[in-house]
Amino acid sequence: MIDQWLQHKWFLRVIALALAILLYFMVAETSSSTNSTNALPIVGQSSMTLDVPVEVFFDEVQYVAYNVPEEMSVELQGPSSSLTMTKLVKDYQVFVDLTNLGTGFHRVPVEARGFGGDVNVELERDTVEIYIDRKQTVEVPVSVNLLNKDQLPEGKVVGDADIEPTTVKVSGGASRIQNVQEITLNVDVANQSQTFTRELTPTILDANGNPLNVTVEPNIISVSVPVYEQSAVFPIEAVTTGDVADDFRLVDTLLEETEVRVFAPQDVLDSIDTVETEPIDLDGIDKTGKVTATLAVPEGASSLETKQVEVQLLVRAADESRDDTGELTERVRLTVPVTVRGYDRTNFTLQAPEVIGVTLSGKRSLLESITSNSVRVTLDLTGLPSGLHGVDVDYEVPKGVTVVSPKTIDIELTSVDEQTETSSIQ
Repeated sequence: MIDQWLQHKWFLRVIALALAILLYFMVAETSSSTNSTNALPIVGQSSMTLDVPVEVFFDEVQYVAYNVPEEMSVELQGPSSSLTMTKLVKDYQVFVDLTNLGTGFHRVPVEARGFGGDVNVELERDTVEIYIDRKQTVEVPVSVNLLNKDQLPEGKVVGDADIEPTTVKVSGGASRIQNVQEITLNVDVANQSQTFTRELTPTILDANGNPLNVTVEPNIISVSVPVYEQSAVFPIEAVTTGDVADDFRLVDTLLEETEVRVFAPQDVLDSIDTVETEPIDLDGIDKTGKVTATLAVPEGASSLETKQVEVQLLVRAADESRDDTGELTERVRLTVPVTVRGYDRTNFTLQAPEVIGVTLSGKRSLLESITSNSVRVTLDLTGLPSGLHGVDVDYEVPKGVTVVSPKTIDIELTSVDEQTETSSIQ
């Protein structure tokens, strides 16, 4: 209950006033008993120093004020009772008034009030030079710079960071934020073995590396960095065992999916050419149909993105003379060169395949005339930052032919600055 009363200013003021009156009468009585000739007693004088926050009065909606000190030292001299009440009540202010000032530099007085009429106030500084700028708000994108990717655990790689939000609003003086084009967050990925998330507070620096006095909204940005095993995509090969029923023949095997991603250390990936299915048993089959085949994990690999694949077994009677295979929809795989556009070769180096295996689907009669020169593969890297990216592939293929895979290709962009920094560290 007493604690609650002590939190009220007026209660403290009444207590302080009562103490002052009591002190007054004590001194007066002492003075009377000693036949003092003074009409009023002289109350004891004292001094103290306070560090007081500096308040600023101006139109905060339209303007921003710079160079205003956060706090100022104030020396007080006066009756002990008045200083005690000042310290308890804290009903005082140190401020600068910019209300009627426009943009630019101004030297303005520092003012104080609320310390009591019988208290002498001496400020650390009588004036301050401040700068007023017109307030401006801009929306800028947020990007992530992943540091120490070379210090990931062996066999691990990082993917594109997921940023939320992807843009923020920056408010401050127009002259100070005019060069703010982007906010880049540095995230250290050293020794990270699994996907992780960081909550980061953005700091905007000037050309000299000093923090700019601006506000960012929102001021917390969530960054999620995927960490996974190294991987690559390989073609699937259907493997069969046994023979179809007597008087029938196997015309072809058609795969529903022709490629699969394999997760493995880089030396294992370098040794893989294809991923085979577990042997498909043909014994006794006498008609066309689909089977589900299990994919065999290559030796040394940790896992496959897909464990099974649908395979269509095309079966015909041995004495059947008709040839309708030209009208069958099947797939073909071609090796096609890759064209890359949209990245700055002076500021980035690129790791991307020069050729890829492209799987096409269409009628057999049409696919028979398709060559690598019939297909164009393009990767557009416009606007991509440094890092590992899965880029959508742009295709140009003949009419009647559709692309089965790949839909994306993994590439890595490395900035020249990162390479220089790594070289200097080494």
